[in-house]
Amino acid sequence: MALIVVIGVMGGLQNSYINSILEISSFHVRIELPRDSATSKSTEELLASLRSMPGVASAVIFRECQVIAVGPSARPVAITLRSMPSGSQKADPELVRALGLPVDSEFPNQESIILGKEAAEQLGAAEGEEIRLMGISQTEDEGVTTMSAEISAGPVFVSGYYDFDSGMGFVGQPASSGLEKAFAASSPVIGIKLANRFDDYAMGERIKKALPGDAYSLTTWREYNRGFFGALRTEKTIMLLLVSLIFMVVAINVYHSLRRTIAMKHTDIATLKALGASNGDIRRIFASEGFAIGLVGAIVGMAAGITVTSNLNAILDGISSALKGLSIFFQSLGLGNAGGDYRLFSPAYFYINKVPVDISLGEVIFIACMAIASTGISAVLASSRVSESKPFEVLRNE
Repeated sequence: MALIVVIGVMGGLQNSYINSILEISSFHVRIELPRDSATSKSTEELLASLRSMPGVASAVIFRECQVIAVGPSARPVAITLRSMPSGSQKADPELVRALGLPVDSEFPNQESIILGKEAAEQLGAAEGEEIRLMGISQTEDEGVTTMSAEISAGPVFVSGYYDFDSGMGFVGQPASSGLEKAFAASSPVIGIKLANRFDDYAMGERIKKALPGDAYSLTTWREYNRGFFGALRTEKTIMLLLVSLIFMVVAINVYHSLRRTIAMKHTDIATLKALGASNGDIRRIFASEGFAIGLVGAIVGMAAGITVTSNLNAILDGISSALKGLSIFFQSLGLGNAGGDYRLFSPAYFYINKVPVDISLGEVIFIACMAIASTGISAVLASSRVSESKPFEVLRNE
Protein backbone atom coordinates (compact mmCIF):
# COMPACT_ATOMS: atom_id res chain seq x y z
CA MET A 1 0.00 0.00 0.00
CA ALA A 2 2.74 2.44 0.97
CA LEU A 3 4.71 1.75 -2.19
CA ILE A 4 1.66 2.24 -4.44
CA VAL A 5 0.91 5.58 -2.76
CA VAL A 6 4.53 6.73 -3.15
CA ILE A 7 4.76 5.62 -6.78
CA GLY A 8 1.36 7.19 -7.54
CA VAL A 9 2.36 10.58 -6.13
CA MET A 10 5.76 10.41 -7.78
CA GLY A 11 4.15 9.58 -11.13
CA GLY A 12 1.65 12.40 -10.70
CA LEU A 13 4.39 14.95 -10.04
CA GLN A 14 6.48 13.75 -12.98
CA ASN A 15 3.56 13.69 -15.41
CA SER A 16 2.41 17.17 -14.36
CA TYR A 17 5.92 18.48 -15.10
CA ILE A 18 6.07 16.65 -18.42
CA ASN A 19 2.62 17.84 -19.53
CA SER A 20 3.42 21.45 -18.61
CA ILE A 21 6.70 21.35 -20.55
CA LEU A 22 5.16 19.74 -23.64
CA GLU A 23 2.05 21.93 -23.70
CA ILE A 24 3.74 25.27 -22.96
CA SER A 25 7.42 25.11 -23.80
CA SER A 26 8.75 22.41 -26.10
CA PHE A 27 5.64 21.18 -27.97
CA HIS A 28 5.80 17.66 -29.46
CA VAL A 29 7.69 18.70 -32.58
CA ARG A 30 9.53 21.99 -33.17
CA ILE A 31 10.48 23.30 -36.60
CA GLU A 32 12.98 26.17 -36.65
CA LEU A 33 12.49 28.33 -39.73
CA PRO A 34 14.90 30.67 -41.52
CA ARG A 35 15.11 33.97 -39.65
CA ASP A 36 13.37 36.11 -42.29
CA SER A 37 10.48 33.74 -43.10
CA ALA A 38 8.01 34.42 -40.26
CA THR A 39 5.52 36.37 -42.37
CA SER A 40 6.25 34.95 -45.82
CA LYS A 41 3.51 33.38 -47.91
CA SER A 42 5.36 30.07 -47.99
CA THR A 43 5.29 29.95 -44.18
CA GLU A 44 1.52 30.47 -44.12
CA GLU A 45 1.14 27.69 -46.67
CA LEU A 46 3.40 25.44 -44.61
CA LEU A 47 1.33 26.10 -41.47
CA ALA A 48 -1.89 25.26 -43.32
CA SER A 49 -0.32 22.08 -44.70
CA LEU A 50 0.87 20.96 -41.25
CA ARG A 51 -2.51 21.63 -39.61
CA SER A 52 -4.26 19.49 -42.23
CA MET A 53 -1.85 16.58 -41.81
CA PRO A 54 -3.40 13.46 -40.15
CA GLY A 55 -2.05 12.99 -36.64
CA VAL A 56 -1.34 16.71 -36.09
CA ALA A 57 -3.53 18.28 -33.40
CA SER A 58 -2.27 21.87 -33.71
CA ALA A 59 0.50 24.03 -35.15
CA VAL A 60 1.42 27.60 -34.16
CA ILE A 61 4.27 29.93 -35.04
CA PHE A 62 6.17 32.03 -32.50
CA ARG A 63 9.46 33.72 -31.62
CA GLU A 64 11.25 33.76 -28.28
CA CYS A 65 13.85 36.01 -26.70
CA GLN A 66 15.25 36.83 -23.26
CA VAL A 67 14.53 40.21 -21.66
CA ILE A 68 14.78 41.88 -18.26
CA ALA A 69 11.48 43.22 -16.94
CA VAL A 70 11.19 46.01 -14.38
CA GLY A 71 7.86 46.95 -12.84
CA PRO A 72 6.58 49.17 -10.01
CA SER A 73 8.59 47.16 -7.46
CA ALA A 74 11.83 48.19 -9.29
CA ARG A 75 12.99 44.60 -8.98
CA PRO A 76 14.48 43.20 -12.23
CA VAL A 77 13.07 39.85 -13.34
CA ALA A 78 14.44 37.71 -16.19
CA ILE A 79 11.65 36.81 -18.61
CA THR A 80 11.50 34.40 -21.52
CA LEU A 81 9.32 36.47 -23.85
CA ARG A 82 7.31 34.72 -26.56
CA SER A 83 5.51 36.55 -29.35
CA MET A 84 2.61 34.77 -31.03
CA PRO A 85 -0.06 35.84 -33.51
CA SER A 86 -3.29 37.11 -31.97
CA GLY A 87 -5.98 34.45 -31.99
CA SER A 88 -3.55 31.65 -31.12
CA GLN A 89 -6.14 30.35 -28.65
CA LYS A 90 -8.02 28.96 -31.67
CA ALA A 91 -4.93 27.37 -33.22
CA ASP A 92 -3.73 25.81 -29.93
CA PRO A 93 -6.44 25.71 -27.25
CA GLU A 94 -4.42 23.22 -25.16
CA LEU A 95 -1.71 25.84 -24.63
CA VAL A 96 -4.28 28.27 -23.22
CA ARG A 97 -5.73 25.56 -20.96
CA ALA A 98 -2.25 24.64 -19.69
CA LEU A 99 -1.74 28.31 -18.76
CA GLY A 100 -4.97 28.30 -16.79
CA LEU A 101 -6.57 30.98 -18.99
CA PRO A 102 -10.11 30.95 -20.43
CA VAL A 103 -10.02 29.22 -23.82
CA ASP A 104 -12.38 31.82 -25.33
CA SER A 105 -10.19 34.78 -24.27
CA GLU A 106 -7.99 36.60 -26.78
CA PHE A 107 -4.48 35.15 -26.59
CA PRO A 108 -2.08 36.79 -26.68
CA ASN A 109 -3.21 40.38 -26.17
CA GLN A 110 -1.77 42.75 -28.77
CA GLU A 111 -1.63 45.73 -26.38
CA SER A 112 -0.30 44.07 -23.21
CA ILE A 113 1.95 41.34 -21.87
CA ILE A 114 0.57 38.19 -20.26
CA LEU A 115 2.85 37.20 -17.36
CA GLY A 116 2.98 34.30 -14.95
CA LYS A 117 1.54 34.90 -11.50
CA GLU A 118 4.91 34.70 -9.74
CA ALA A 119 6.59 37.06 -12.21
CA ALA A 120 3.78 39.61 -11.86
CA GLU A 121 4.06 39.47 -8.07
CA GLN A 122 7.83 39.98 -8.17
CA LEU A 123 7.39 42.95 -10.51
CA GLY A 124 4.59 44.31 -8.35
CA ALA A 125 2.57 44.86 -11.51
CA ALA A 126 -1.21 44.75 -11.41
CA GLU A 127 -3.19 44.56 -14.64
CA GLY A 128 -2.89 47.81 -16.57
CA GLU A 129 0.34 49.03 -14.94
CA GLU A 130 3.39 49.78 -17.05
CA ILE A 131 6.34 47.37 -17.29
CA ARG A 132 9.68 48.22 -18.89
CA LEU A 133 11.33 45.48 -20.94
CA MET A 134 15.06 45.71 -21.66
CA GLY A 135 17.23 43.43 -23.72
CA ILE A 136 19.95 43.07 -26.34
CA SER A 137 19.36 42.94 -30.07
CA GLN A 138 21.75 41.79 -32.79
CA THR A 139 21.35 42.55 -36.49
CA GLU A 140 23.71 42.45 -39.46
CA ASP A 141 23.32 46.19 -40.11
CA GLU A 142 23.53 47.56 -36.55
CA GLY A 143 25.42 44.79 -34.77
CA VAL A 144 24.73 44.38 -31.06
CA THR A 145 22.46 47.08 -29.65
CA THR A 146 20.29 47.52 -26.60
CA MET A 147 16.52 47.81 -26.68
CA SER A 148 13.97 49.15 -24.26
CA ALA A 149 10.19 49.22 -24.49
CA GLU A 150 7.23 49.85 -22.23
CA ILE A 151 4.11 47.73 -22.26
CA SER A 152 1.15 47.43 -19.94
CA ALA A 153 0.59 44.33 -17.82
CA GLY A 154 -2.29 42.14 -18.91
CA PRO A 155 -3.96 39.17 -17.21
CA VAL A 156 -1.73 36.67 -15.42
CA PHE A 157 -1.56 32.94 -16.02
CA VAL A 158 -1.08 30.12 -13.51
CA SER A 159 0.33 26.95 -15.07
CA GLY A 160 1.34 25.25 -11.81
CA TYR A 161 4.94 24.98 -13.05
CA TYR A 162 7.07 27.45 -11.11
CA ASP A 163 9.69 28.07 -13.82
CA PHE A 164 7.00 29.18 -16.26
CA ASP A 165 4.95 31.14 -13.74
CA SER A 166 8.02 33.05 -12.55
CA GLY A 167 9.87 33.61 -15.81
CA MET A 168 7.66 33.59 -18.90
CA GLY A 169 5.58 36.15 -20.74
CA PHE A 170 3.50 36.33 -23.94
CA VAL A 171 2.99 39.25 -26.31
CA GLY A 172 1.20 39.61 -29.62
CA GLN A 173 2.83 39.26 -33.02
CA PRO A 174 3.90 41.46 -34.69
CA ALA A 175 5.50 42.90 -31.58
CA SER A 176 4.63 46.41 -30.50
CA SER A 177 6.94 49.34 -31.09
CA GLY A 178 10.35 48.84 -29.50
CA LEU A 179 9.91 45.10 -28.93
CA GLU A 180 10.55 44.09 -32.55
CA LYS A 181 14.28 44.62 -31.99
CA ALA A 182 14.28 42.05 -29.18
CA PHE A 183 13.09 39.36 -31.60
CA ALA A 184 15.32 40.40 -34.49
CA ALA A 185 18.02 37.83 -33.70
CA SER A 186 15.63 34.93 -32.96
CA SER A 187 14.40 32.53 -35.60
CA PRO A 188 10.69 31.81 -35.90
CA VAL A 189 9.60 28.39 -34.67
CA ILE A 190 6.56 26.32 -35.52
CA GLY A 191 5.36 24.36 -32.51
CA ILE A 192 3.40 21.22 -33.39
CA LYS A 193 1.31 19.08 -31.08
CA LEU A 194 0.38 15.56 -32.11
CA ALA A 195 -2.72 13.53 -31.42
CA ASN A 196 -0.36 10.97 -29.85
CA ARG A 197 2.90 12.40 -28.57
CA PHE A 198 4.55 8.97 -28.65
CA ASP A 199 4.26 8.96 -32.47
CA ASP A 200 6.87 11.72 -32.61
CA TYR A 201 9.49 9.67 -34.50
CA ALA A 202 7.13 8.51 -37.25
CA MET A 203 5.40 11.89 -37.50
CA GLY A 204 8.76 13.64 -37.52
CA GLU A 205 9.76 11.74 -40.64
CA ARG A 206 6.45 12.57 -42.33
CA ILE A 207 6.78 16.24 -41.42
CA LYS A 208 10.36 16.36 -42.75
CA LYS A 209 9.14 15.19 -46.12
CA ALA A 210 6.57 17.99 -46.16
CA LEU A 211 9.17 20.72 -45.51
CA PRO A 212 10.14 22.74 -48.61
CA GLY A 213 13.92 22.46 -48.55
CA ASP A 214 16.78 21.83 -46.14
CA ALA A 215 16.77 25.21 -44.37
CA TYR A 216 14.45 23.90 -41.65
CA SER A 217 15.58 22.25 -38.41
CA LEU A 218 13.18 19.70 -36.85
CA THR A 219 13.42 18.56 -33.21
CA THR A 220 11.10 16.17 -31.36
CA TRP A 221 10.17 16.53 -27.70
CA ARG A 222 12.41 13.61 -26.70
CA GLU A 223 15.46 15.30 -28.21
CA TYR A 224 14.59 18.81 -27.02
CA ASN A 225 14.07 17.69 -23.39
CA ARG A 226 16.63 14.89 -23.37
CA GLY A 227 18.43 16.05 -20.20
CA PHE A 228 15.34 16.72 -18.08
CA PHE A 229 13.38 13.65 -19.14
CA GLY A 230 16.51 11.53 -18.78
CA ALA A 231 16.79 12.70 -15.16
CA LEU A 232 13.12 11.77 -14.55
CA ARG A 233 13.71 8.34 -16.07
CA THR A 234 16.74 7.82 -13.84
CA GLU A 235 14.68 8.89 -10.82
CA LYS A 236 11.94 6.37 -11.66
CA THR A 237 14.52 3.60 -12.24
CA ILE A 238 16.15 4.24 -8.86
CA MET A 239 12.73 4.22 -7.19
CA LEU A 240 11.90 0.83 -8.72
CA LEU A 241 15.32 -0.41 -7.60
CA LEU A 242 14.50 0.70 -4.05
CA VAL A 243 11.19 -1.16 -4.33
CA SER A 244 13.15 -4.30 -5.22
CA LEU A 245 15.44 -3.81 -2.22
CA ILE A 246 12.42 -3.39 0.07
CA PHE A 247 11.01 -6.71 -1.11
CA MET A 248 14.40 -8.35 -0.57
CA VAL A 249 14.08 -7.36 3.09
CA VAL A 250 10.52 -8.73 3.10
CA ALA A 251 11.76 -11.99 1.60
CA ILE A 252 14.44 -12.36 4.29
CA ASN A 253 11.86 -11.76 7.05
CA VAL A 254 9.45 -14.31 5.57
CA TYR A 255 12.30 -16.80 5.11
CA HIS A 256 13.34 -16.66 8.75
CA SER A 257 9.71 -16.68 9.94
CA LEU A 258 8.97 -19.88 8.02
CA ARG A 259 12.24 -21.46 9.13
CA ARG A 260 11.17 -20.83 12.73
CA THR A 261 7.70 -22.28 11.99
CA ILE A 262 9.26 -25.42 10.48
CA ALA A 263 11.52 -25.85 13.51
CA MET A 264 8.53 -25.59 15.84
CA LYS A 265 6.56 -28.17 13.86
CA HIS A 266 9.30 -30.80 13.61
CA THR A 267 7.12 -33.31 15.48
CA ASP A 268 4.22 -32.87 13.05
CA ILE A 269 6.61 -33.12 10.09
CA ALA A 270 8.11 -36.35 11.47
CA THR A 271 4.63 -37.82 11.99
CA LEU A 272 3.64 -37.00 8.38
CA LYS A 273 6.84 -38.61 7.12
CA ALA A 274 6.17 -41.73 9.23
CA LEU A 275 2.72 -41.95 7.59
CA GLY A 276 4.31 -41.89 4.13
CA ALA A 277 4.51 -38.20 3.15
CA SER A 278 7.60 -37.33 1.12
CA ASN A 279 9.84 -34.31 1.64
CA GLY A 280 8.37 -32.79 -1.53
CA ASP A 281 4.81 -33.14 -0.23
CA ILE A 282 5.67 -31.36 3.00
CA ARG A 283 7.67 -28.66 1.21
CA ARG A 284 4.63 -27.87 -0.89
CA ILE A 285 2.64 -27.18 2.30
CA PHE A 286 5.07 -24.48 3.44
CA ALA A 287 5.63 -23.17 -0.09
CA SER A 288 1.85 -22.78 -0.46
CA GLU A 289 1.77 -20.86 2.82
CA GLY A 290 4.43 -18.46 1.53
CA PHE A 291 2.62 -17.88 -1.77
CA ALA A 292 -0.65 -17.37 0.13
CA ILE A 293 1.02 -14.71 2.32
CA GLY A 294 2.24 -12.90 -0.79
CA LEU A 295 -1.04 -13.25 -2.70
CA VAL A 296 -3.29 -12.07 0.15
CA GLY A 297 -0.86 -9.26 1.02
CA ALA A 298 -0.70 -8.17 -2.64
CA ILE A 299 -4.48 -8.13 -3.07
CA VAL A 300 -5.14 -6.27 0.19
CA GLY A 301 -2.22 -3.90 -0.40
CA MET A 302 -3.30 -3.15 -4.00
CA ALA A 303 -6.88 -2.45 -2.94
CA ALA A 304 -5.80 -0.25 -0.02
CA GLY A 305 -3.07 1.50 -2.03
CA ILE A 306 -5.32 2.34 -4.99
CA THR A 307 -8.10 3.51 -2.64
CA VAL A 308 -5.78 5.76 -0.63
CA THR A 309 -4.03 7.13 -3.72
CA SER A 310 -7.30 7.88 -5.53
CA ASN A 311 -8.63 9.77 -2.50
CA LEU A 312 -5.32 11.19 -1.27
CA ASN A 313 -6.27 14.87 -1.49
CA ALA A 314 -9.57 14.26 0.32
CA ILE A 315 -7.68 12.36 3.04
CA LEU A 316 -5.14 15.18 3.41
CA ASP A 317 -7.94 17.75 3.60
CA GLY A 318 -9.60 15.66 6.31
CA ILE A 319 -6.35 15.49 8.30
CA SER A 320 -5.91 19.26 7.94
CA SER A 321 -9.48 19.88 9.14
CA ALA A 322 -8.94 17.55 12.09
CA LEU A 323 -5.71 19.36 13.04
CA LYS A 324 -7.47 22.72 12.80
CA GLY A 325 -10.36 21.44 14.92
CA LEU A 326 -7.92 20.09 17.49
CA SER A 327 -6.16 23.45 17.59
CA ILE A 328 -9.48 25.26 18.15
CA PHE A 329 -10.28 22.83 20.97
CA PHE A 330 -6.95 23.49 22.68
CA GLN A 331 -7.46 27.22 22.21
CA SER A 332 -10.80 26.97 23.97
CA LEU A 333 -8.90 25.46 26.89
CA GLY A 334 -6.44 28.35 26.80
CA LEU A 335 -3.59 26.08 25.64
CA GLY A 336 -2.75 27.54 22.27
CA ASN A 337 -3.55 29.70 19.26
CA ALA A 338 -5.88 28.47 16.52
CA GLY A 339 -4.37 30.68 13.82
CA GLY A 340 -2.15 29.39 11.02
CA ASP A 341 -2.29 27.15 7.97
CA TYR A 342 -2.95 23.51 8.86
CA ARG A 343 -2.66 22.10 5.34
CA LEU A 344 0.02 19.39 5.10
CA PHE A 345 1.04 20.69 1.65
CA SER A 346 0.54 24.40 2.21
CA PRO A 347 1.12 26.68 -0.82
CA ALA A 348 3.35 28.72 1.52
CA TYR A 349 5.94 25.92 1.30
CA PHE A 350 4.93 23.86 -1.75
CA TYR A 351 4.09 25.19 -5.22
CA ILE A 352 1.00 23.00 -5.57
CA ASN A 353 -2.68 23.46 -4.79
CA LYS A 354 -3.23 19.73 -4.51
CA VAL A 355 -1.06 16.62 -4.68
CA PRO A 356 -1.03 15.29 -8.26
CA VAL A 357 -1.63 11.55 -8.50
CA ASP A 358 -1.15 9.20 -11.44
CA ILE A 359 -1.63 5.46 -10.86
CA SER A 360 0.17 3.35 -13.45
CA LEU A 361 -1.35 -0.11 -13.89
CA GLY A 362 2.00 -1.54 -14.98
CA GLU A 363 3.77 -0.29 -11.85
CA VAL A 364 0.97 -1.57 -9.57
CA ILE A 365 1.21 -5.01 -11.19
CA PHE A 366 5.01 -4.92 -10.84
CA ILE A 367 4.75 -4.19 -7.10
CA ALA A 368 2.15 -6.94 -6.63
CA CYS A 369 4.27 -9.47 -8.55
CA MET A 370 7.32 -8.53 -6.46
CA ALA A 371 5.30 -9.09 -3.27
CA ILE A 372 4.14 -12.54 -4.40
CA ALA A 373 7.52 -13.56 -5.81
CA SER A 374 9.53 -12.45 -2.77
CA THR A 375 7.38 -14.36 -0.27
CA GLY A 376 6.97 -17.38 -2.54
CA ILE A 377 10.67 -17.79 -3.28
CA SER A 378 11.61 -17.29 0.37
CA ALA A 379 9.05 -19.96 1.37
CA VAL A 380 10.49 -22.44 -1.13
CA LEU A 381 14.01 -21.81 0.21
CA ALA A 382 12.87 -22.07 3.85
CA SER A 383 11.06 -25.39 3.21
CA SER A 384 14.39 -27.06 2.44
CA ARG A 385 14.75 -27.53 6.19
CA VAL A 386 11.99 -30.14 6.05
CA SER A 387 14.57 -32.77 5.10
CA GLU A 388 16.31 -32.23 8.47
CA SER A 389 13.38 -33.82 10.37
CA LYS A 390 13.98 -37.60 10.71
CA PRO A 391 10.95 -39.57 11.96
CA PHE A 392 13.04 -42.14 13.88
CA GLU A 393 14.87 -39.57 15.99
CA VAL A 394 11.85 -37.38 16.67
CA LEU A 395 9.41 -40.19 17.54
CA ARG A 396 12.01 -41.93 19.72
CA ASN A 397 12.30 -38.83 21.87
CA GLU A 398 8.52 -38.58 22.06
